[in-house]
Amino acid sequence: MKTKVILSLFIIGLMSSCFIRNSKENNTRAVFDFKAFDTTIAFFGCWLSEDYFNSIKQFKSPHKAQDGSAFIVIPDQTLKPTMMIDNFHEGGPPLTVLKDSSTYQLWSIKDSIISLYIDDIEILSEDKIKIGDRLFVKINPFSSVENLQILEEILFKGQYITSDGKQVEFKNDGKLIGLDNYSYYIPAIDYFDAGMQIDQIELAKSQTNSESYGFKFNNDTLELFKLNCLTFDSSQFRCVEVTYGKLAYKMWRNNKPQ
Repeated sequence: MKTKVILSLFIIGLMSSCFIRNSKENNTRAVFDFKAFDTTIAFFGCWLSEDYFNSIKQFKSPHKAQDGSAFIVIPDQTLKPTMMIDNFHEGGPPLTVLKDSSTYQLWSIKDSIISLYIDDIEILSEDKIKIGDRLFVKINPFSSVENLQILEEILFKGQYITSDGKQVEFKNDGKLIGLDNYSYYIPAIDYFDAGMQIDQIELAKSQTNSESYGFKFNNDTLELFKLNCLTFDSSQFRCVEVTYGKLAYKMWRNNKPQ
């Protein structure tokens, strides 16, 4: 999945610092010593646009929430590279956080040169910042070299009981316990592609054995459906239009069915 590739490169880039040179060319602000100032950032971590976070909490649909979303990892040190991921579909240009006196700023990097001021970063609280005119909330997804588990953390994690009384647990690291022979799950976060008309989740028994389902949340009720292919593209050998098919699993979070 494209998003997983972007996030993987994102994490790898954040694991190392980069050498960034100053330039007086094409800047919208004068060059000061702060552009070479290396210091710690107290509000480092994973920041998700508040609109996306609130939509997930209210509607529990990443498909509905995706448009207009944004995500950024603030490094623990200035001069380290990062990027803004828009709509969980495309990564933006390389960015870095700088500190000018008491003000934190976001700057773009081109050819290893700090080249363009983007926005100020305003710290509103321990779990909320403002970048330009956009609000971001802090989340704590499980992270590895390969992935950041965002939807696993803010939507799926928890214990459930199925309609036939089985205990199931969706863990924030992507592991799945108690649902037939599936061992982990991958919720789709990027829906800007063919065949992604509904919320989807991939359940896997191994790295090479997985199956995609459609899902719906209704408060604490989670339903997983077989996918019904409406339009199949034989030239690409894939389904380009899907809808919900037969109900495969129904479960309740933290309480038994009534």
